[in-house]
Amino acid sequence: MAKEQNPKNSKKKKSTAKPKTKKEITASKSKSRTKQSAIQEAQAQAAHTKKEQKKPEKNLIEALIKEADENAHNDSLEEVEVDPDALRRGDKPMNIVDHLDEFRSRLLIVLVTVIVLTVLGFYFSDFLLDAINKPFIDSGFKLNIFNLVEGFVLRIKASFVMGLLIGLPLLVYHLWQYIKPAIDIDNRKFAVYSIIAAVILFYAGLGATYFYLLPLSIKVLLSFTPPDMENMINASKYFNFAILFALAIGITFEMPIIIMILTRIGIVSPSFLISKRKYAIVLIWIFAAVITPTTDPLTLTLVAVPLMLLYELSIVISKFIVIRKKRKELTQ
Repeated sequence: MAKEQNPKNSKKKKSTAKPKTKKEITASKSKSRTKQSAIQEAQAQAAHTKKEQKKPEKNLIEALIKEADENAHNDSLEEVEVDPDALRRGDKPMNIVDHLDEFRSRLLIVLVTVIVLTVLGFYFSDFLLDAINKPFIDSGFKLNIFNLVEGFVLRIKASFVMGLLIGLPLLVYHLWQYIKPAIDIDNRKFAVYSIIAAVILFYAGLGATYFYLLPLSIKVLLSFTPPDMENMINASKYFNFAILFALAIGITFEMPIIIMILTRIGIVSPSFLISKRKYAIVLIWIFAAVITPTTDPLTLTLVAVPLMLLYELSIVISKFIVIRKKRKELTQ
């Protein structure tokens, strides 16, 4: 009788895993790499798809911006009305922004020039003050300064006045260049001659004041001082008197130019000026009384008499303008 095997005594079979070969390991790594590359390709394809979806949006935004720029450019072109006369004169059509930009540029040039001339004038302030004070010093008296800063302020004033007077032609030039496009080409020659004559007459008025009117006024006014009194004239007040007096005479010397322009545009005529001469004389004396820095009758007379002579000169110029205008009409 065969013996039954005892399970306890029977040997247990151990389950041992067979080790992988080198070939199997290489295949497993290759499979893993293939899987990773597939995942990367899927991610790249998804990113590319997302980018392609955003690209139309970007193109749409760029198209909208470009269209807005074109519309703004077209609107700016529509705002500039092309004037045939401007094209005939060779002027460039400009809108309000261009005009303001040009005005700012020219104003900056003039301001910088005046500032530079003022700084240079301060260096020569001794010479300037000597020249301004000479009409008074020649009378045998001296000017007085009554506070510490007055001397410095006088130098600044003299330097600034010199900067304005020397820079005046540049100011007039830029003003003319700014308004020239608004003047018809047939009237530009007349305008240029008028501006040049106005500048010359202004400087002529300053010269007449410095060499004739101011010394005479000082001598006559000082003669009214009583013998028992001493003149203590303040330097700043004398400076203000001299500058205002000179500017007033320089402006009044512009009367012939004003009459010439008014005659040119047809507002006044020689017959009108002759018929209103008596009223003009009264107005001249009133105007002289307003612009003279002092209230004495001598200074008033020294201002009014040259104005009356300028009025008579204006009548002659007005006749010349009318004759020339009629000759031009006959030739046409």
